[in-house]
Amino acid sequence: MFEVSFSTELAKIKKKEFAPVYLVFGTEAYLIDTLRKTLMENVIGPDEIDLNFSSFDMEEVSLGTVLADAESIPFFGERRLIFMNRSVFLSTEKSKQKNDPDLADFEHYLQQPSESTVLVIYAPYEKLDQRKKINKLLKKSAVLIDVQPLKERDVQKYIRDTINNEGYNISPEAFEKLIQLTDANLSTAIGELPKLFLYAQENRKITVAAVEALVPKSLEQNIFALNESVLKKDTAHALSLYQDLLLQKEDPIKINAIMAGQFRLLIQVQMLLKKGFQQSEIGKMLKVHPYRIKLAAQQIRKFDSKTLLSAYEGLIETEYHLKTGQGDRKMQFELFVLSFANKGNSKKIFS
Repeated sequence: MFEVSFSTELAKIKKKEFAPVYLVFGTEAYLIDTLRKTLMENVIGPDEIDLNFSSFDMEEVSLGTVLADAESIPFFGERRLIFMNRSVFLSTEKSKQKNDPDLADFEHYLQQPSESTVLVIYAPYEKLDQRKKINKLLKKSAVLIDVQPLKERDVQKYIRDTINNEGYNISPEAFEKLIQLTDANLSTAIGELPKLFLYAQENRKITVAAVEALVPKSLEQNIFALNESVLKKDTAHALSLYQDLLLQKEDPIKINAIMAGQFRLLIQVQMLLKKGFQQSEIGKMLKVHPYRIKLAAQQIRKFDSKTLLSAYEGLIETEYHLKTGQGDRKMQFELFVLSFANKGNSKKIFS
């Protein structure tokens, strides 16, 4: 869908082959931004923005307002460009505006759109309400541009192609590290490339050292590493990572909560895999990014369910101590690490 819909339509727009109505469906920020920029550069000239471009928040304005603009003649130009943002009336989500009186007129417009207007309807939602007449009409009359988050292999291909097209090479290890540090998120990865290009401009080679130095770890990634150390009962490393987070002014309750959430995910993924579900199915069921499911599946291979559950229960107990103010807040997690590491051959540390 990505190669057919997004790439093909983008190429047509650059050739000045415009459709009167586009439905942009999905939530991938980088693709949405790329499309917006391409439309702005090709449908209207830079000196026409004030005259022939309009952008509406459909949570705030009526369809009648959009229609009045769409049916207007362009000023000193060939076309008008109109963005309809947050078109919640197409989705299954609740809208501030109910029963828009201009809906019937808008449906009529879709059947006979103005030839001098390019109307772009943005629907940044996971699902559209297929029961609605308006969506059935859009299927027939609009060009659908799919900007749903890409699968990991498509993200990797897009990033690799972008790097190569800019005249750079990246080692396999560096590429793997880039995907890992950006959670296989297209927008995040693309956003990190300018720094890497600047760093490697002399020899045009991106190394793993460059990626590690320039691409920051998120809090969740730091805590993922902390989880790994806890599970391996590498007490020294776990406590060192924890101290680093405290030096970064992270709150102990927040650290503990994210850790507990990650362990809960590990337990859920382990249970669902045992029941025969595929990783893609699990991601949809838990509403979690596929790359996180992949990492969880890799991590749980190293540990049995008893170990995961024991760690999770320890974190829940730590959360109770943190929230009830029992003992030093910064020490509670350290006590958990020591308690878990000595599980089975030491007495309980929490009193």
